[in-house]
Amino acid sequence: MFKRSLVLVLAIALAVSLASVALAHPGKLDANGGHFDKETGEYHYHKGPNALQSLEIRRNTVYKAKIERVVDGDTAIVSFVFDDGSKYTKERVRFIGVNTPETVHPNKPVEYYGKEASNFTKKELTDKTVWLQTDVEVKDRYGRMLAYVWMSEPTKDDLDNEDAIRENMFNAKLLLDGYAQLMTVQPNSRYSNLFVHFQREARQENRGLWGSEE
Repeated sequence: MFKRSLVLVLAIALAVSLASVALAHPGKLDANGGHFDKETGEYHYHKGPNALQSLEIRRNTVYKAKIERVVDGDTAIVSFVFDDGSKYTKERVRFIGVNTPETVHPNKPVEYYGKEASNFTKKELTDKTVWLQTDVEVKDRYGRMLAYVWMSEPTKDDLDNEDAIRENMFNAKLLLDGYAQLMTVQPNSRYSNLFVHFQREARQENRGLWGSEE
């Protein structure tokens, strides 16, 4: 009788635990180990069966990631981060809408202000946790993920708020501080009009590469 009661108690406890998890994270996990929350409609990740193998990158989605290595001023290697702290496979990420002077191109010399831009990105991003926002096209012809890099997790309102973009989006910082020039490649043009304004501001203030080369 005691064993039967104990089994019943354990079964009830397990059912309550599973129900709590379901309420906390409604929605079945997909092959990426994530799902759309039924209450908020937002997509987020857990550790799934294919967590360390591959990731189907979605358009207009924000991903939490860890900067593993900065390649140059506008490119970095990242690994994706789950709620439990575990990591995904690595991706090479090209920052959308900006172009910093070359420092590692195999057929081009180091360009003016390239080292400064590369050092700035290394200083600001190395070993940091960031949030990568995709646009319409998620990868370029070289297979690199394309993203806007946020230094802190953006809210839904932040995504269309100029003050938040100025403060927390690294792509915007590169333009505002004169480390990069505007480079719009369709169809990824969500912030192109704002980026034009940021570059004009940097030029008027002679910031970074817009200053004298002497």
